[in-house]
Amino acid sequence: MRETKLINLNRFFDGKVLWLSIMAIALFVRFFYLDALSLRLDEAQSVWQASHSLEFIKTYMLKNVHLPLHNSLLHMWLRIFGSSEISVRVMSAIPGLLTVPALYLLSKEIIGRKRSLLTMLFGALSPIWVWYSREIRMYTLLIFITTLSYLFFIKILKYNRPRYYVWYTAVNIIGIYTHYFFSLVLLVQALFFLISFLDRKIKWSSDDVYDKRKQLLGLSLCAITVMGTFAPWLYMLYSSYGSGTLAPVLARPTTFNVILSYFEFTSGFLPDVLTSLAISFWPVIILFGFVFLTKRQNPFSPGILLALMGATLPVFIIYFASVLIKPMYLTRYLITVTPMYYILLAWYFTEIQGKLRVILTTIFISTLLLSLYLQATHPDNPVRENYREAVAYLNENTNSRDIIILAPPYTIYPFQYYYEGTAKVSTMPIWDKKKGGIPEFNEDRMANDVKSLQATHKRMFLLLTTNLENSDKVKAYFDEHYTKLDKIKFSKDVWLEVYQAEYQ
Repeated sequence: MRETKLINLNRFFDGKVLWLSIMAIALFVRFFYLDALSLRLDEAQSVWQASHSLEFIKTYMLKNVHLPLHNSLLHMWLRIFGSSEISVRVMSAIPGLLTVPALYLLSKEIIGRKRSLLTMLFGALSPIWVWYSREIRMYTLLIFITTLSYLFFIKILKYNRPRYYVWYTAVNIIGIYTHYFFSLVLLVQALFFLISFLDRKIKWSSDDVYDKRKQLLGLSLCAITVMGTFAPWLYMLYSSYGSGTLAPVLARPTTFNVILSYFEFTSGFLPDVLTSLAISFWPVIILFGFVFLTKRQNPFSPGILLALMGATLPVFIIYFASVLIKPMYLTRYLITVTPMYYILLAWYFTEIQGKLRVILTTIFISTLLLSLYLQATHPDNPVRENYREAVAYLNENTNSRDIIILAPPYTIYPFQYYYEGTAKVSTMPIWDKKKGGIPEFNEDRMANDVKSLQATHKRMFLLLTTNLENSDKVKAYFDEHYTKLDKIKFSKDVWLEVYQAEYQ
């Protein structure tokens, strides 16, 4: 008996030490050297928006594709902690860190405690989770709330206690004001409950005796409460319709976008060459997965069924909506699938038997570590935007006789965050953001704008973000009409072109 107790005690401490070790890893990769990279365009926009009043944030977001909660919280954060790179990014790193133990709790409800430590490790090392934990945007808050929403949803289905309904409602109210795509999480949960309601064989355990009709009533009251709190925002959206939009222009996705999304959910943001090489292995990986599933003797548990739905349905719903109705497909908007996706990965690896499990799991964890390193250090990371060094160069190498021109115009946000120089600054096309939306781009306007800007200036410094719309046309015009003096690359898509301000 004493030996048994000692064994159980050792297991407890072993599990606790492993849990704390994973949390230490998660803490390190999220908080270490938070200002290592420049603020990106989206980050700088968030800081600019949050630096205004709460009323401005509300009005601005009514024309945007995002909701006001995150930037309202950031507004209050800035007033207390300031707007330094480290300060603003800590606000994202905190929910990014809290998501790791939340994922452990969710995974434990679905695949058990032992397997959940592996899920937790995947979440701690997830390159895409780490990236957004180090970027001041709403995505880590969205992942955290999504994880909690699934956790309390399962606890309702398992234990049916009133406090879980209260927590579930509160979490969903936060989620629905964090991102519009959070509604897909609620849709997955509603579909799963409908399936389990119609098929009584889908239950969490043999002693699952809770009345589904009572759960239906409780969840319906939760839904009514959430929608009631969201109704004022929907009314304001309706009332402001036609007043303009700041929504990005997106292309229609292809099936490759779906594959790329799951690659980024797994490996984060890698240079294009490495991404293309890694994606070429995905047909083999998918085939291996299907073979694994077909050999399974036991049916899926309710938790695995929910995880499958949560990890796939939002992606395919938005893909088909983008193809058939209006393009809205962006990988970062679909990051709500990642908690369930990582649970599926942990379940998959722990279902494999023998030495193969150890080999494949070790390879996968090693891949995560390598991806983390490359994502953080490789200069051709496709989402890295080194405005800090570009503007530092302009601060040191321009004077009052020069002019700095930014293309596209909205890159003014990260530029202004860092700029301390004396040169005149403009955009292409010329845009005064105090007066409203960016003017429509056309070549005649560009020619007139450039002529007006070159006057009385010695050099023109064109700061381009080459992966954004119309920057290629702006560059082509300058190359054709002006003498190029210099060309400097600061990151994959941030370039500085220097021209003599004399018409040729």
